[in-house]
Amino acid sequence: MHDVVSVAPLAATELPRLQVRAKFFFEGDTKFYLQGVTYGPFRPATEDGLNLPAPERVSQDFALMRELGVNVLRVYHTPPRWFLDLAQNYRLRVMVTIPWHKRVLFLDDPEAVGTIRRNVAKAAQANAGHPSMLGFFIDNEIPPDLVRWYGSRRMEEFLNSLVRIVKKHDPLALAAYANFPPTEYLLPSEVDFYSYNVYLHRKKDLVNYLGRLQNLAGDKPLILSEFGMDTLRHPEEEQAHLLAEHVTTVFESGLAGTFIFSWTDEWFTDGIDVTDWAFGIVTTERRPKASYHALQPLLSHPERPLYQRFVPEKPLPMVTVVVCSYNGARTLRDCMISLQDLHYPNYEVVFVDDGSKDTTQEIMKDFPRVRNIVQKNRGLSVARNVGIAAAQGEVVAFTDSDCMVDRDWLYFLVHTLLSSDFAAVGGPNISPPATDWIQATVGAAPGSPSHVLLTDTIAEHVPGCNMAYHKWALNEIGGFDPEYRKAGDDVDVCWRLMQRGYVIGFSPAAVVWHYRRFEVRTYFSQQLGYGEAEAMLRYKHLQYFGPTGSAIWHGNVYSQTRMDSFFSRPIIYHGIFGTGLFQCIYPKRYSPFAALLSSLEWLAVTLFIFALSFPLPALRLIPLIMFGLTLLVGLGYMAQARIETKYDSTVARLLLLYLAIMQPWRRAWARYFTWLRGKRTPPAVIATKEDAPHLTVNWAAAGHLAFWSETGLERSHLLEKVNQLLEEEGWKFSLDTGWTNWDMHIFASRWWNLRLRSMTEIYPQGRRLTRVGNFMNVSTFSSLLGGLILTFSLVIMLTQSQAAQATAATRLKTSLYIMGTVSFLAALWCIHGLRLRHRLAELVEVAAIRAGLQPVGKGKGAKKG
Repeated sequence: MHDVVSVAPLAATELPRLQVRAKFFFEGDTKFYLQGVTYGPFRPATEDGLNLPAPERVSQDFALMRELGVNVLRVYHTPPRWFLDLAQNYRLRVMVTIPWHKRVLFLDDPEAVGTIRRNVAKAAQANAGHPSMLGFFIDNEIPPDLVRWYGSRRMEEFLNSLVRIVKKHDPLALAAYANFPPTEYLLPSEVDFYSYNVYLHRKKDLVNYLGRLQNLAGDKPLILSEFGMDTLRHPEEEQAHLLAEHVTTVFESGLAGTFIFSWTDEWFTDGIDVTDWAFGIVTTERRPKASYHALQPLLSHPERPLYQRFVPEKPLPMVTVVVCSYNGARTLRDCMISLQDLHYPNYEVVFVDDGSKDTTQEIMKDFPRVRNIVQKNRGLSVARNVGIAAAQGEVVAFTDSDCMVDRDWLYFLVHTLLSSDFAAVGGPNISPPATDWIQATVGAAPGSPSHVLLTDTIAEHVPGCNMAYHKWALNEIGGFDPEYRKAGDDVDVCWRLMQRGYVIGFSPAAVVWHYRRFEVRTYFSQQLGYGEAEAMLRYKHLQYFGPTGSAIWHGNVYSQTRMDSFFSRPIIYHGIFGTGLFQCIYPKRYSPFAALLSSLEWLAVTLFIFALSFPLPALRLIPLIMFGLTLLVGLGYMAQARIETKYDSTVARLLLLYLAIMQPWRRAWARYFTWLRGKRTPPAVIATKEDAPHLTVNWAAAGHLAFWSETGLERSHLLEKVNQLLEEEGWKFSLDTGWTNWDMHIFASRWWNLRLRSMTEIYPQGRRLTRVGNFMNVSTFSSLLGGLILTFSLVIMLTQSQAAQATAATRLKTSLYIMGTVSFLAALWCIHGLRLRHRLAELVEVAAIRAGLQPVGKGKGAKKG
């Protein structure tokens, strides 16, 4: 038997109540990981009838727990004051599971509901304010068929009401619901953290499921409230291995804590001693099992960084943290302070000042350990490339000067990066506490940078304020594109990596605190910048964008609130007859209907019909209905978004409604006008004729070209030469990346774009015929201007037809004049497009001859252009 080490209790001292900050708990400014065990219930040992051992045995248990490194215990009944006092002396915190009503249809019974609420209030009042009180589980594992009967939303609303009762009687106590996989989808929004009882014994299954739960938890901490193994059915050594692996997996997965079920084999429930299982890490006689000794080195020094507690299989690589800034002095000091002492063994910080004109350099004098690079203002992408060139690390991580990083940020990023064949990794960015109601409201507004996930662990996009890359991956793709001066560079890099077959990971625990904009004016300026970036990305990655220019993501965009909450509720898999052991929630793809209603295009149509309603009074109700639907989307966002409690007010909600309606319009406005005035091939390039030998093509034949090869040359040879020639002459174009039905998209002019599509026909004896389609594509500018001209013409004609003084001859004359003008403009527009197509056809002819292909078709003969 193991001799119990005599560990004296600490002197009674104030035990700070824990606070929640994003994904973790904090004791003051120190991160606090819950290292817990479940305790009881026991056969009553005292006259008070409580399900606890005698105080002497409790003290013995607490001494063993302290030796192990346990800092939290979960009990299943409201404890007496002496129990909490004793826990305080051993610096243990207590999480109380409030006993609940029988599992019946209680929501239909006002008396049952009242009893439950009184029980919660009584439990919260019993030890309110005690330093050892961590908080309450307001219930444990509501049966899935009961939740399915009432629906998750109604059950969540009731659980939220119980959280409010706890907060009313003990404001500093934390409140949560001990969930389990059969009701995974039950996510009350007002809990302080999310908790699940999970008994997955295979590490791979546990890791995958924790990734899923982390995304469900969002920006709140996630813990496991029960996990264990029975040593009657499994050897003690197997339990020891499992629990040690479990603890390592939990903390490396970024959870805020776990409770081992249970402390001891002693268990008493429903009036009987349970003897047919032994989940304890000590026996009924308090003999530590093998699992106790296996857990001790992992838990006994919680003050150590995770990389010291859980030794990786190989040394962690050196990391260079790059921070780029332009006039970011307002938040720069907070950023640099957060980077000074990260829990990571080998890293450096490189700061690139991109020509700041504020007090940036005065602030940087206080951080001599940071490599400070000053350059002229050349844009964000160039600054990041400068940081990459200066990096000495194998991994390059990025954050922004308006961010503060968690101390374990680098560890979680690198651990995830090395856990699979990832080329890059990112994490969430969370708004820090606001300083006033406007900042709090802007922080809750739509449009903040967010990650996009293809699965629970694989990302399609990670925001630039929280990302890391293997340096070789950045070098392989040539770093960041200098074209992106303010935003969009992170999206471009992610898409380029994926197009090369690389995978981007996601670490939900790699948290950065990202200041949102402090004012409405700067918020809208940010959204205009994002709109411009989307338009620039569209030039290069057309396959990721819809006809209106908004990005089409293949994954789910994770943000605080969705704009389509009224239109696209998630779906839940319950299993047949509601019997699934894992009843999963699946978010629906973003509703295209909600996106339409909040779009600038919808507003334009609304205003168009409003204009028509003046000559046509019957239409006057339609624009009101259309704007009402837009307002409904904004109201849905306003109702669902979370504003910090102390700043939440009617005025704040009304401002949030205004921001939710205006944000898509502002962003689309910038997107459209950047696209309209943006990338075009210079007119001088188009006007310069090809001087190399080529077949002068008939205008009628310019849309379909053909090239013959006796030696087996195929279309790849032609496309390579076309690409080279376009670059040599200075054309603006985009190449297919595998998601389109064209090979090249040429931004020819403000009015027209052109697209090339090719195929090769195979003939005997290795001969080949390559065909090239040369298609005219209407530009967005042409579409909009044409729509405006037609609208204006229609309004004039309708107004004229309604004018009482206008004669039939006058109306006919006006209509003919308008139609003639529109037809003339359309003819000029078509001729311009045909000329562009003809010019591109001759360029393709030159490229074909360079590739060794023989032009065939309706030409006028080979000659100088």
